[in-house]
Amino acid sequence: MEKILKIGQLPLKILLLVVANDLLDTCAQLLMKTGVHHLFNFGNHGFFLFWAGAAIYLFNFFLWMTILSKIDLSVALPLAGSSYILVPLAAVFFLHEIVKPMRWLGLVLIVWGIYFISKSKPSSIKGHS
Repeated sequence: MEKILKIGQLPLKILLLVVANDLLDTCAQLLMKTGVHHLFNFGNHGFFLFWAGAAIYLFNFFLWMTILSKIDLSVALPLAGSSYILVPLAAVFFLHEIVKPMRWLGLVLIVWGIYFISKSKPSSIKGHS
């Protein structure tokens, strides 16, 4: 019997894939936002940034398919919701955007929901029954 390292009820390998998915999604969002901004304001300077973001999205699509082959969609999608937190944080630090208090409250509620979902037992983890 194979021993599986788990965080809560989720195997560590799957959790790391979801975290990688969210970090890549955040990076792609920042690159595409910056690229589009540069394209519309400075000409072709944003072309590379935009397409780099699109390439990350393509890679992320295949990573997401891997995640979905391992856990239930009802578990995977809420966990991937942590990009809802990562993107505004990155926008504040890298793009100098302003996030108002009501939006931060909403983000706290999302984190709370992700916590509860991560503590629930998935109905199936393929290959790890």
